Amino acid sequence: WLNAETELRYPTVFSSLERRVKLQGEGYFKVAKNEKQPFIVKTKDVAVKVLGTLFNMEAYSDTRGVVTTLVEGRINVSNGQGERVVEPGQQVVATGDELVVTEVDAEQFISWTRGICFFNEASLEEIMEKLGRWYDMEVFFVSPSLKEAHFSLEIKRYDNIADVLGKIEKTGRMKFKVNGRTVMVEE
Repeated sequence: WLNAETELRYPTVFSSLERRVKLQGEGYFKVAKNEKQPFIVKTKDVAVKVLGTLFNMEAYSDTRGVVTTLVEGRINVSNGQGERVVEPGQQVVATGDELVVTEVDAEQFISWTRGICFFNEASLEEIMEKLGRWYDMEVFFVSPSLKEAHFSLEIKRYDNIADVLGKIEKTGRMKFKVNGRTVMVEE
């Protein structure tokens, strides 16, 4: 499954040694097990090697790092500086030469494949970045301090953008002004 603004490049025919693809954006992969021909997803800075598993990988060019979340199986995440073996329910965030592994609820990171998005104590900047990508909108913060406001919410991906923004506005912490494909966030 590929999320909004995602590009996946792959050869016409895989080599006999490996199945290698290149990802920019976000993808959820269900990989058939084949020990003789491992599956490798490469981004600009990270490579994930898989034998057979379910995992989500987010590697947008405008984000701070590459986020890989394992649902089932095992994966090896490397960034040229080091590598980590990840177990189900773990997430590795690669930023620069750092690989940080944490325990997560993997379901929250793959719910987009079913048209649902969870934000758990996410910053408004993260939320608006994702909404901007999904709804093809430019987002501007008139009040930059609002970027750090944190929210937990669940939305259906194909809800009307006005309804989604209305849910957030009900907190009373900010207002949204929509003009065409531009959203202004202000106090």
